[in-house]
Amino acid sequence: MNFYEMRLEFDRIHRSIGDASFEAYRDVWLNAAWEKISEMFVVPPLKRQVSISSVADQNKYLLPYDFNGAEVYLWYDDGTGRKRLDPVEEEVAALCFEDDDEYNDVRFYDYTEPIGSDLAERAECGLTNNSATVTCTTAATADDGHWIRFDPNLDDVDNPLNPGDYGYRITAVEVGVGYTLDRAYRGPDGTYTGRVRPSEQQQLVVYGTPQEAVTDAFTLKYYARPRRLYNNADVPEFPAMGLACVFMAISIGYDYLQDDAGAKVWFGRAASKITNLKNRMKAKDRLVTDLTVGSTTRRTGLPSVRSYK
Repeated sequence: MNFYEMRLEFDRIHRSIGDASFEAYRDVWLNAAWEKISEMFVVPPLKRQVSISSVADQNKYLLPYDFNGAEVYLWYDDGTGRKRLDPVEEEVAALCFEDDDEYNDVRFYDYTEPIGSDLAERAECGLTNNSATVTCTTAATADDGHWIRFDPNLDDVDNPLNPGDYGYRITAVEVGVGYTLDRAYRGPDGTYTGRVRPSEQQQLVVYGTPQEAVTDAFTLKYYARPRRLYNNADVPEFPAMGLACVFMAISIGYDYLQDDAGAKVWFGRAASKITNLKNRMKAKDRLVTDLTVGSTTRRTGLPSVRSYK
């Protein structure tokens, strides 16, 4: 189901409800619904994989800007062999390693504070809907490979222009000319301020500390935020989830009206669609009955933190 069909279905429902206020918020609620679904349920098509190079004596590393708060796994390979790192709360790991500066065996990880400051602020970034090319006279070589987010702005008659808070990764830089993004921008045409490696970009922390720089030492598989739906032809990363997004958007609308009963009804309809999709996906699980769950080489979690001391 593309965005055009989702909009049509939303309009059919809200006309039957008889509340004209729904139409003004339609696109906002449809996008909010898709994001809400991606946070509440596992959506396999939103899995992404990224490699991160280690730096000697550094234990904090940037997560992708589109990281949605959940990962599948984190592997580490320092050249002597690959191993899966275990997630352990930073408060616990820090206590275990606070008096051991010599502990260099990288085994555990957690999420920590965001980076805290932009790498750079780039003014006058020209964006065109459905284009991966950005014009920017202040583009610099140092921006290459980083994520960039664009601030809202006003057009010539002071109408708000919102490029969305979705980040894009810079894949190429032409100094003083502009960027190429990893995917086409979706949003209103306009001129915006770009924030390279935004201050809110999240980080992970690993224990112990890598002792040398290794290219692509970490392999992270994670769940990404869904992309913004803006054009009629845009399709959710999981196309079969379109109708569930419409039902969830109506539920959000009833929340807006403070109608708890209506919100629950439409939430239930959305959840039912999602459950049906999940059940079909789980059909393959019946073929697998002897899959080992968890680490096959060591215990994981808190006990393993102490066992490595």
